[in-house]
Parts: sequence; C-alpha cells; structure tokens
Amino acid sequence: MTFIKKGYEVIYVIATGGENGFKLKSLSGSERTNIRKKEQLAAAKIAGAKSVIFLGFNDGFLEYDDALREKITVLIKEYRPEIVFSFDPANLDFDNINLHHRDHRNLARAVFDSVFAAKNDFIFPDKNGKHRVDKIYFFGTNKPNREVDITGYMDIKLRMLKCYKSQFPNFRNFEKFFRENIACKSAEGKCTETFRIMDIVQISY
Repeated sequence: MTFIKKGYEVIYVIATGGENGFKLKSLSGSERTNIRKKEQLAAAKIAGAKSVIFLGFNDGFLEYDDALREKITVLIKEYRPEIVFSFDPANLDFDNINLHHRDHRNLARAVFDSVFAAKNDFIFPDKNGKHRVDKIYFFGTNKPNREVDITGYMDIKLRMLKCYKSQFPNFRNFEKFFRENIACKSAEGKCTETFRIMDIVQISY
C-alpha cells in the first residue's frame, strides 16, 4: 500500500485456488475456489491493486517445476515490474508450519528463479522480450535488512483480512490473535513488517 501511495501500479499473482484452506467442508472444490477468488478480489480492491492474476494451481499441491517457472517468467516479461514481492526461499528454519508450508516454499524458489530467467532472451522466450527486475522484497525472512512501519495501515490490513471469511469465520477472535501474536511490534510500540531486500545486479562483460 505504501508503494501504491507513491504511484506504483500493483498486480497480485495468486498461484493456487486456496480451496484447501477452507473451514467449511460441505462445499465442492470448485465452489471453494470461486469463493476464495471473490475474497481475494475484494481484498485487492481495498488495497488498491490494479489487477489480480490467478494461476489456478491446486492448493497444497504446488510443484516447483518448469510449468510454474514459465508462467511466472512470462508474467514478469509481460508486466515488466520494477519490484517483485515473494516469500524468502532462503528461510529454511521451518519454524512456522503455516508460513513455511510446501506451497510457499516451492513458490518462493520459483519466483527467485523466474526473476533470473526473465532477464534472459532464451529462457522461456516471449514476444515482450527480456526484462530485468530492479529489486526483490522477500517477506517471511529470517534475515531482514529493512523494517517498515505499518502502524498507519493496520486498519486497512485488518479490513483486507476480514474479506477472507472462509478462513476466518470468527474474525473478532482472529483479530485479537493477530494483534497479540502476528503484528510485529518495534521497541517503540509501532507495528512493523520486515523484508530482506535484494538488488538485481546486471553483470557486465
């Protein structure tokens, strides 16, 4: 949201349908996927994202393979982002079963490798040509080098999270848990998020 206020256009890329992160068991997989899409679109609208791209992989079964890498590489070549946000593939502490589950780990590796592939003409060639991303902002990192004050965005963040009714049917309880256990607090009592920011350096010959 900070970048949106600065004038950046933000595009979300959602790898899986999220259908297996559901609390209700009475709906079919396609029904759950459609609900999750609507929830994601509602949250993205609150954030001010320009668009949301759904890759459609099965939730909980995301493979790190060339199919995933190609989809992400082609998107980078098409939309030509300056900055890419991703889970940190270097964090293998396995200290949080929700944050570092299999889909997140495989997606993190795929994004990292796709940023490399996108600056190459011959790896997944595309009509849009190659593109070099300037920076990757890794979240879920164990080696942060940037702390961002999000105190002023907490209400918006919670409004976005409230959109995911399929995951948080009792949002009041979740909000209490979130504020007490997830929203990081700095020494000054501010809410913060941390990132490992990596510059993409082009090697000159």
